[in-house]
Amino acid sequence: MAIDTIEVLDNLQFAQDANSEIWAVHADGYLGEAVEQFAVSLPAACAAARVVFNNNGATGSQVHGRVRVTEVTGFTASTVTKVQNVQALEWTAIPLVVIATTPQTGIVESAEIDLTNVFEAVVHIDIALTGPTAHLGTEIIVQIRKEATVDEWTTLTRFTALGGKTAFHMHPNGNINAGQKVIGVDNPTAGNLNHVGKHLFILNTTVANSEIVYQTFCGADA
Repeated sequence: MAIDTIEVLDNLQFAQDANSEIWAVHADGYLGEAVEQFAVSLPAACAAARVVFNNNGATGSQVHGRVRVTEVTGFTASTVTKVQNVQALEWTAIPLVVIATTPQTGIVESAEIDLTNVFEAVVHIDIALTGPTAHLGTEIIVQIRKEATVDEWTTLTRFTALGGKTAFHMHPNGNINAGQKVIGVDNPTAGNLNHVGKHLFILNTTVANSEIVYQTFCGADA
């Protein structure tokens, strides 16, 4: 493999450039991932759902969150109709906010997920650490609604993501086209991108073109 490069498992979905930020954590395995992903099955007996990110806290970093949904909307004897990638929340920056000083700005909710005509649904939650301060964790709350129009929600599940991690970022050393697996990065080993076998987060200047990648190789430094 070429020096000053890293390689990822799947082709890049979007073009990236030298202004993109590659976020990682300096550790092996799961503890070294700047990204965490969750899949939550939504019960059929509810009218709607939403996801709430709570990034209020005493110390920590900014995160980026995204919510997508896969829905089963119909059955026949031979076919299951699936609506894929309903976008409840595009990649969104969620700042770390101290509750006592600036309330609510660290709380972001997804769009309401209408389940009126849905037999089954899975909500896919992605969250990435995009700040350099040691993070205590971001709370994620999945809520469901039992009535069609009343704005009253029940918590289905809640959990904390990215706790105990400290992230850093590097930049690509040039333009990378969509569809490539090799990303040029100056001195990736010295820069601590040599913990392979983990997810990284690439934050694009166009936030919707950000993406999660799984690193499989790290080339030598020049």
